[in-house]
Amino acid sequence: MSLISLQSLRALSIALLAVLPLPAVHAQSASKPRVALIMKSLANEFFQTMEKGARDYQAKHSSEFDLISNGIKNETDVSQQINLVNQMIAQKVDAIVLAPADSKALIPVSKKAQQAGILVVNIDNKFDADTLAQEKVKIPFVGPDNRKGAKTVGEYLAKQLSPGS
Repeated sequence: MSLISLQSLRALSIALLAVLPLPAVHAQSASKPRVALIMKSLANEFFQTMEKGARDYQAKHSSEFDLISNGIKNETDVSQQINLVNQMIAQKVDAIVLAPADSKALIPVSKKAQQAGILVVNIDNKFDADTLAQEKVKIPFVGPDNRKGAKTVGEYLAKQLSPGS
């Protein structure tokens, strides 16, 4: 497994931990909180690995929450991912952990989820800061800083190369 996959799995685990414990309403009811994981393309091995990590984590914590996992077939099918979030709102899940296919287009529906009392956590592809401000919404991001990682790798490689190679 690559370092990026390990970092992403750690981020996903942290995101799942962030949504637990969920609102006190569940302390008084017999039902477990329901967490929806909405991924980008599940045809992509990277996201398949993340989904497997979430399922493995939930299996170890099955008494604490239920996991609903879904994703779009194609990373560019933004409208389908918006539909998935709307479905989770209609099902009244307690939390949505979202790897958005578009850093701007998924913000309004995520805001709608928050307004419905659903905790939303952004993973993998960080929401656009300007669009979040425009929509007057705050959605926490859990994940690695890919730009910083790429810069670090580039600097390391540059030091390893000799001039003219």
